[in-house]
Amino acid sequence: MRRAIFQAGLAGNEREFQVISSVSRTFVDGLRSGRNSAEVATDVHRSAYSVMGVKDPYLQLKITSDEIAERYVNAAEKEVAFSEDPLRTALAVAALGNIMDFGSGIAIDDPNEFKDIYDSLILQGIFTDEKALPAIKAASSVLYIFDNCGESQMDKVLIRLLRRMGKRVVGVVRGEPILNDMTLEDAIRTGIDKELDSILTTGVFAVGVDMKRAPKDLKDAIKSTDLILSKGMANYESLSSEKLGKPVVYVLRTKCVPVAESIGAEPGKNVVRFFEQ
Repeated sequence: MRRAIFQAGLAGNEREFQVISSVSRTFVDGLRSGRNSAEVATDVHRSAYSVMGVKDPYLQLKITSDEIAERYVNAAEKEVAFSEDPLRTALAVAALGNIMDFGSGIAIDDPNEFKDIYDSLILQGIFTDEKALPAIKAASSVLYIFDNCGESQMDKVLIRLLRRMGKRVVGVVRGEPILNDMTLEDAIRTGIDKELDSILTTGVFAVGVDMKRAPKDLKDAIKSTDLILSKGMANYESLSSEKLGKPVVYVLRTKCVPVAESIGAEPGKNVVRFFEQ
């Protein structure tokens, strides 16, 4: 509800009441046993977008997020270069970017807030399990599932390291604008597409990745990759119950208690977790 009001405000057409009325009905209708949180959220946001009549209400916020986060890429690269454990540090950089999750009430609401917390986030480091780093090092190919804009600038640091390690990295972005998540248009705008060996989309309007509606090229990429690296909570919420047939490393910031408990970490931490299927 808080996010629905937030994005209705971004649209700027004074339809906040209509949005809340619509998404409330959608939430009640969609909340039933057997559905994960990302599926319900997808229906809720589709309802909100329909009432707002705006294709990408977060567009300017995404552009500003990328511009602000990009200023920290060089500093993050130096952190990795001088680290005793470059991969661990690059994962920490990628995870801290997940704080750019606007309107949720569990992260930040303004990209400018990132300036004040970057140093504290990088000092926090990363909470990982013993299998994650060896699994990444052993993989020859990585399917990298992106999450938010702004955060994606921090992803560059990890992706560059992975490619220097000789790995083929295929990126996956959202099929349509939803929240402040990165689409193909956003990837091209910021040049992230050029950081990758190739780039695919989830194919549809969805929070996270909806495997029931995923395009064939994405399903084929999952089958052919050695490892899936999944960024952010929405991807975790949508994929953690799926049988993907590949090892998955989830890289995120635990921004709410249910996800923190599910993944086995405290809230408010930069986390890496390995799941083998």
